[in-house]
Amino acid sequence: MQIGVFTAGDLPPSEIVALAIAADEAGLDVFAVGEHHNPPYTSSCPATLLAHIAARTALRLSTATTLITTNDPVRLAAEYATLALLAPGRTDLVLGRGNTAKVFGWFGKEIEYSLPLTVEHYAMVRSTWPDLPYVWHACARSPEIADLAAEHDDGLFVFAGRTEHVSRYRDQAAHPRIGVLADDLDEGLACAPDRLLVKAGSPADVEKLGSAVCSALPHRRSSPGSAQRGTS
Repeated sequence: MQIGVFTAGDLPPSEIVALAIAADEAGLDVFAVGEHHNPPYTSSCPATLLAHIAARTALRLSTATTLITTNDPVRLAAEYATLALLAPGRTDLVLGRGNTAKVFGWFGKEIEYSLPLTVEHYAMVRSTWPDLPYVWHACARSPEIADLAAEHDDGLFVFAGRTEHVSRYRDQAAHPRIGVLADDLDEGLACAPDRLLVKAGSPADVEKLGSAVCSALPHRRSSPGSAQRGTS
């Protein structure tokens, strides 16, 4: 199991970087940052943030999530392909519909078409980026997203309290992998995920998480920077 932290992006960029450095020092595996385009969030350019973090840590880097609907899929592929070149073997994506009707409008989209946009843009990302790294699909409500993940043998990411489509996905996927976003470690571990990301708001939160991981999973190495970094 890969264990890491995520932030929705409601911190200044410098504090997001500090979270990632703390996660690296705590021996965690993954750092993920969300993408938002409205206050109070500052993470409208997660690829830029993750590129900076790649140079400061040895962590696996991910998104939580990348907005597949409102981003231009060709531009999205270009940005994250560059990140993957800068941090080879350490980059993957969590793709999600996300956002509010207001933000959809800022990008010239309509929220009622978010599901077909997801399918269309995902196909364009795959065709534009032949070496696309491992992909996860964030699934909060729509069973169609679970089907899309299973069809392409991608991973499925869910909130710890919203796992209703996991069984549907497992029944279809050739090699199912479940990611979980959780507010605390115990809540996430109860889902038995392949990747668990716990919400953190400060380096102190990350330090507490690192200690809790060592207590709950004593087989993991506990010295800073010595965790067995997961692979996709």
